[in-house]
Amino acid sequence: MARSDTAHERPAPLNREAILEGAIALIERDGPDALSMRKLGSSLGVEGMAIYRHFSGREDLLAGLADRLLRPLDEVDLGSDWRTACRRFATGLRQIAVARPATFKLVAMEPLPGRSLGPVERLLGILVGAGFEPGSALAIYRATVSYARGYALGEATGFTVDAAGPGGLERLLALSADEFPILGGRRRSTRSAHCTSSRSCSGSAGWVIRRPASRATTGRRRVARTQRRGAGSSVQ
Repeated sequence: MARSDTAHERPAPLNREAILEGAIALIERDGPDALSMRKLGSSLGVEGMAIYRHFSGREDLLAGLADRLLRPLDEVDLGSDWRTACRRFATGLRQIAVARPATFKLVAMEPLPGRSLGPVERLLGILVGAGFEPGSALAIYRATVSYARGYALGEATGFTVDAAGPGGLERLLALSADEFPILGGRRRSTRSAHCTSSRSCSGSAGWVIRRPASRATTGRRRVARTQRRGAGSSVQ
């Protein structure tokens, strides 16, 4: 008598990769505070103690999550120019944060495990090859990553001054233009400085600060505005 195939169906074998994928799914669905061995085990259909067969504890699990989350950096082509390399590294880091914001928030400040340092070593190698001393190369790496990581966390949690966020524009509109001439008097330009889409940020890791206009350019703009007023134009 033929036995039903369903009688032999078994749960997929539990391994580190399956646990990490399950942890990321849990964190992205329920938030960073939801991660516990009990909840993770339940989401995987096993007892929480089963996780300890693959991870020694929470710190080991967090290290594994950092390694898994940063794995796409291994595939980033940094190029050979050190400026390009820093920009691509920062862009890759931000793209990871955009794809998995809750998990990034949880592990972004964790020390990188040794197995995750390959992309860092590649970037440092490009910097040293460009003539920087190892100490200076490390300082450039830290500045690049600190900026990209800080911006990505700001996108995930909200910026201190965020005209595009919930209630942000209303708060700016409530400011006195006399007391806050930049924040209150330039609300439109302040709002435009906030990156609202991954497309507009992806090429530069969200670096939206622009070089100030030259005095000559500023002077020409003032003349143009004066001429428009003289012609009876309505300036909105």
